[in-house]
Amino acid sequence: MTKTEGWFDRTQVTDTEQARHDAEDCGRLVEVSRLEKGWTRARLATAAGVTETDVEQFESGRTSPVEPMLSQCLRAMGHIS
Repeated sequence: MTKTEGWFDRTQVTDTEQARHDAEDCGRLVEVSRLEKGWTRARLATAAGVTETDVEQFESGRTSPVEPMLSQCLRAMGHIS
């Protein structure tokens, strides 16, 4: 087997691992979007109606389930309505 063989094989990734990867990816998405807007975590937290700690934990991939917080942050930054 080559080093990259099986890399796209979804059967090798557990649901828990996939959820962790999704949380990390969504956290990075929000962080990059926030930084592109020039917003602080405090400003995003206020706009999204959550705490600054919530934003920090989400951006670092430590929030599950991902969807509610992702929607709140993207809505607050005007990316979704």
